Amino acid sequence: MTSIRKVNVTCPECHTQGEFTVYKSINTKENPALKEKVRDGSLFQFVCPSCGAKTTVDYPFLYHQPEDHFMINYGKLEDGRKALEMLRGKGVALKDWAEEMEKTTRPYVLRAVDDRLAFREKLFIFDAGLDDRLVEIYKFMVLYQYAAAGKAQGGEKAYFYTDSKGHHRVQLVRGKETLGLADFSRKIYNEVHTQYAKKLHDIRKSDPVIDTNWAQNFLKSLAEI
Repeated sequence: MTSIRKVNVTCPECHTQGEFTVYKSINTKENPALKEKVRDGSLFQFVCPSCGAKTTVDYPFLYHQPEDHFMINYGKLEDGRKALEMLRGKGVALKDWAEEMEKTTRPYVLRAVDDRLAFREKLFIFDAGLDDRLVEIYKFMVLYQYAAAGKAQGGEKAYFYTDSKGHHRVQLVRGKETLGLADFSRKIYNEVHTQYAKKLHDIRKSDPVIDTNWAQNFLKSLAEI
């Protein structure tokens, strides 16, 4: 269900206070209009009632898109991991719901992120119908090749996204600096799928935190076999 509360936010420009709606949980099946507001960022934007200045308000929330069978918890990773474990039946009150979730013919994917760019990226990945674990392996390969070319200075990250024309891209960043953009190759993604998909656990039982560290540890575990 969608859960909200009202809070007062102080404008950083003119210091006027205004009321702002904070979403503890978001359900796009119950509130379809929120789907686009999450994606364009307007749901997290406070507009000052006095001067009109716009400010992004950062807060933790659970995003649930039941029509596409996924949830993303945005906030501290450990808090998100615990919350999602409860949804998998480790919390007695939610056991019945979790059992129903496991019975669905289409797997329910539960993820936890603590980075707003990573949250946006998960939306792009799931909207594209891709497996985020394979995308993380793909991105790890991109970062590895960047380092092998002697360009890495530390702190580089890669993000999958879909541009305004619907093209899938990979953005390489360091801090707030964009280092490069490249088309996301579906051919390479399919090769990654062929090589690694059978070695992955059921996506319903995978760790909620799927990121670069996960990809590195996964590939390392295969090398040790």
